[in-house]
Amino acid sequence: MKRKWIFVTGGSRGIGAEIVRSASRNYDVVFTYKTSMIEAKALAEQLNNEPGNRVEAVHCDVSDVSQVEDVAQSLIQRYGPPYAVINNAGVAEDSLFSNLDEQALTHIFSQNVFSAFSVSRAFIGSMMGESDACIINISSVSGIKGNVGQSAYSATKAALIGMTRSLALEMSRFNMRVNSIAPGYIETDMTRHLKDSGTGLKKSIPLRRFGSTVEVASLVDYLLSEGAAYITGQTLVIDGGLTC
Repeated sequence: MKRKWIFVTGGSRGIGAEIVRSASRNYDVVFTYKTSMIEAKALAEQLNNEPGNRVEAVHCDVSDVSQVEDVAQSLIQRYGPPYAVINNAGVAEDSLFSNLDEQALTHIFSQNVFSAFSVSRAFIGSMMGESDACIINISSVSGIKGNVGQSAYSATKAALIGMTRSLALEMSRFNMRVNSIAPGYIETDMTRHLKDSGTGLKKSIPLRRFGSTVEVASLVDYLLSEGAAYITGQTLVIDGGLTC
């Protein structure tokens, strides 16, 4: 690859797809998908039709450690260490605390937390030798303020914030930055039912609207840029003032 390359998990839809789309203007991008093969291939094909772009979609269940390690080793052998790893893949499965069982807890922690650890660990050794590198974890305001029916989801997103802070301290001696982004209500397929439900959620948001995937991707672009070279260990909230 002629440009620096970045690795994005869960890049076929929603926020992940917009991150891939926006980042491809400045970087070569490899992104993962689990079940959305048609969307992933279409996105890669669309972006590769633009001059200078190089985007690759790879199938990987990021909750499967062996799959993650195989994909990481293959990519490092082909392209060298990535400039950045963006842990975006995750699930949002709401349930009242009294209805949670061990299987549900294991699933959501595997998808949202263990995957970020596995992906970061698979690439981080190669990234230590670079003059600069970064990791970005996509968390959520639910990991900061909590939400009814999201005790498990909130716990996973809070875990990512804790991981971000500690890993930033460990990696600072290698000039590697680690940050997280905590989006609020963002317009995606996952939140469309909230937008149309008439529950008055917008009234709880000071800016009186949901955010866009473009706005989240723009924040990712900033953290990838030289302008953010002195930012590490931070969680940048993008929620229209919801957590004020």
